[in-house]
Amino acid sequence: MLPTIILTSEEAIRMVPKRMKEAAIGMGSTQTQLVWMVLLPTARPGILTGVMLALARAAGETAPLLFTALFSNYWLGSIGHIDLKQPTASLAVLIYNFAGAPFDNQVSLAWTAALVLVAMVLMTNLIGQLFSRRQIQNQ
Repeated sequence: MLPTIILTSEEAIRMVPKRMKEAAIGMGSTQTQLVWMVLLPTARPGILTGVMLALARAAGETAPLLFTALFSNYWLGSIGHIDLKQPTASLAVLIYNFAGAPFDNQVSLAWTAALVLVAMVLMTNLIGQLFSRRQIQNQ
């Protein structure tokens, strides 16, 4: 996820008009104020777009999850009454495990999980496009 977020964030910050930066410096702002008050608020839609696209890409990529999360245990502790010490599977792993099962209910669960995964990727892509359209309209 990090390369996608970094590249889109860098491009969003680069797209901030030079006039805005020069105006902030001309008004006597420091570099820190320039970054926090001008660059980041202006580039926020592009940065959020990169985060959403990276999340969608990570949710849709199955092979790395199968190699890294298939048989691993996460020892995180617990939050309230939810115990996080149990092994955790992603939707991609659930689809992989249940798709080849001999039981009809597990196969139908695999199809349902595939539909949910596709819907999640679609929603994050649509939200990312919404953020990028807002960025273009604001310029």
